[in-house]
Amino acid sequence: MEQVFIGRQPILNKKEKIFAYELLFRNASSLAANVTDHSMATASVMVNALNNIGFNSLVGEKKGFINVNEEMLSGGFIELLPKENTVLEILEHVEINTHLIELCSSLKGKGYLFALDDFIYNDSYLPLLNIAEYVKIDIMLYNKKGLEDVVKLLKKHPVRLLAEKVETKEDYEYCFNLGFEFFQGYFFAKPTIVTGKTISPSQLVLFELFNNLSKEEDIGVIERQFKKNPQLDIKLLKFMNSATFYFTQKIDSIRQAIMMLGYHNLQKWVALMLFAKESDDIKSNPLLERATIRGLMMESITYNITKMRAKGDSAFIAGILSLTDTLLGIPLNDIISDLNLSNEIYTALAKREGFLGGLLYIIEKFEGEELNKIQDILNKYKLGINDLLAAETKAIMEFEHIDKQ
Repeated sequence: MEQVFIGRQPILNKKEKIFAYELLFRNASSLAANVTDHSMATASVMVNALNNIGFNSLVGEKKGFINVNEEMLSGGFIELLPKENTVLEILEHVEINTHLIELCSSLKGKGYLFALDDFIYNDSYLPLLNIAEYVKIDIMLYNKKGLEDVVKLLKKHPVRLLAEKVETKEDYEYCFNLGFEFFQGYFFAKPTIVTGKTISPSQLVLFELFNNLSKEEDIGVIERQFKKNPQLDIKLLKFMNSATFYFTQKIDSIRQAIMMLGYHNLQKWVALMLFAKESDDIKSNPLLERATIRGLMMESITYNITKMRAKGDSAFIAGILSLTDTLLGIPLNDIISDLNLSNEIYTALAKREGFLGGLLYIIEKFEGEELNKIQDILNKYKLGINDLLAAETKAIMEFEHIDKQ
């Protein structure tokens, strides 16, 4: 039987924080969720989420949107999904009939939420508009007048609007002003470079700490760096005492934390903290999520190929730093020129060259589902699509186990 993987796409709220994920069926022959047998696709997602991965490992405390049709709803095992985290997304091609409405009404009574996917208004949907919590609208299907008209109609019903295919900041702002509450698309991943923007004082501390770790300075030097920023002390101790680790003793000093974590792991943590704002929960920031998952994928694939832990650590750093221009709003070269990076990491980031550069290019194209551009380089590294999918699933699970900082 063909191995099935789970992908997920973040759904953001009006504050551009992650509110939920759409869970997507993935296999080696097609990265997209566009499959002909929707019942089979949803069944695969559910079986994998419940039995192989664990629903909480996929969405954490957030909601998971899962595509369903009438056949799936009447199958009896929808109720295996946790109602507090599940949104059942009725696909656009599903026929609206009395049986479907009764099924949805019954499940709503049991606490499940519903969304209508790729919504195009017609009167047959009226009963479902009193059941559904969310209506998803593909903004690419409408011109501005059409979008304004359908929003006006939907505002008469007790539903919350979710804009799909939001690819630019302009799209986001337009939909926001129309009254959409939720947004799906990659508008948040486009770099917005601000002329003259500089690194904040807290980030300067982290840059200096990153460089000292790269040079493997004495532990006393590293400890003093933490003392320059008391909030950093607290974050590190919280991290070390979180469920991510299984230490039998409580970590209660920075020196102890440094010794237990080690320089390479500490450098990876500092790279992540470079981009977290003071009040940020990294689980809610879509860019931090993407950067972290990219880094974890790079690390996993590199280690599987080389069996070298240090090489995997370098791959993680390259992956997470690859989005610095978007995360900080400063040109990439301006940032990496100030970091004490190895030639391999620098070349990967600046030119997408070398082993790490090639791998970074693969993962970027994988994220954009541009598989036609990477087959030759996949062959060079003796990688298949299944390897990327497996690394993505593993990275998602690792990311969800990172506790709030």
